[in-house]
Amino acid sequence: MTPKQFAALATTAALSLVAAIAVHSARAPTTGEMAGSGKLLPNLESNAEKIARITVTQSGKPLTIERDADRWLVKSQDGYPASTEKVRTLLTALAKAELLEPKTASPDRYAVLEVDDPAGKNSNARLIKIEDASGAALAEVIAGKQRPGTASGTSPGKSTAGTYVRRPGEEQSWLASTDIAGGTALKDWANVRVLETPTEKVKELTVAVAGEAPYKLTRNADGSHQLENIPAGKKIKYVNMIDNILEAASFVDFEGVRKATGTPGGEAGTVSFETDNGLKIALKVRRDKDAVWIAIEPSGEGDAKKTADEIKARTSGWEFSVLPSKADTMLKKQADLLEDIASAETSDGAGPGGLPGMPGLPGMPAPHALPTP
Repeated sequence: MTPKQFAALATTAALSLVAAIAVHSARAPTTGEMAGSGKLLPNLESNAEKIARITVTQSGKPLTIERDADRWLVKSQDGYPASTEKVRTLLTALAKAELLEPKTASPDRYAVLEVDDPAGKNSNARLIKIEDASGAALAEVIAGKQRPGTASGTSPGKSTAGTYVRRPGEEQSWLASTDIAGGTALKDWANVRVLETPTEKVKELTVAVAGEAPYKLTRNADGSHQLENIPAGKKIKYVNMIDNILEAASFVDFEGVRKATGTPGGEAGTVSFETDNGLKIALKVRRDKDAVWIAIEPSGEGDAKKTADEIKARTSGWEFSVLPSKADTMLKKQADLLEDIASAETSDGAGPGGLPGMPGLPGMPAPHALPTP
């Protein structure tokens, strides 16, 4: 899939969002109304075409998603594309939601259901605000804890599944009929896995730590990988260290994202690998204060070019923050992988007057020299 095709697909998905809300709402079963029951957000469906912005606030911290023609963008992450499917899921759930059961109206009990003030520092409540392009509010709700159970009316005697909610400015809280997901974590709105390659398909991998000579890992006939050109008198210190490097480089799940500036500085190294079909991936790692950022550069010919273009559509022009431990695992210096063969044999075997694998203890004979009773 080329970047142009990827954009076209995103356009189609985004423009189908309003239709999806209407279809789901039309198919939702109706229930007999009781005092205070009915739709959680009765005006949302009729205003679906006006939706331009969604802001979720939790523990006083907001996350905003904005509609940009044919896309949804995470404003706080430099406008990184949000998942249209995740946005659709939220809006559909809100449009379908019915008020099933009245719950507490006591502010002292709100926190139990997580429908307290979302501005509170330690609050788990989520204020979901939906606005039009001018900033006018189309709908607002405080979404709290989800209650497990069965769908309403399907299993008499069992708890009904749903989400505890409260409308801002109202004392009464409710159990609503749908699962209302989505918080202020980036993973709630974006697909954070932007790269994934099975390690068994990696033909070779090169690690170039800044200031060090690069080294290469190659695949054996049995599918395992080995360090190429191990220096004489050396051996791999731990057998799983090679596998750990392959595994760490095979996927990228990001914690945060920003536009790549191209500004040099903080280069920690590059991990690059090639797969069986010729796909080439370069992971360029930078350290910026306490954060680690990775730029992904895919390339390839033939079938590999198609895959490279799909990855490029998600990653080109962006840097992704990852856990520092991931970079530490990928960017091992070659010297850290190795130990002297003589030292290894001494530590694994019996020291003078000692037990196998243990240092010798003064005055203790070797096991074969122990006196018989």
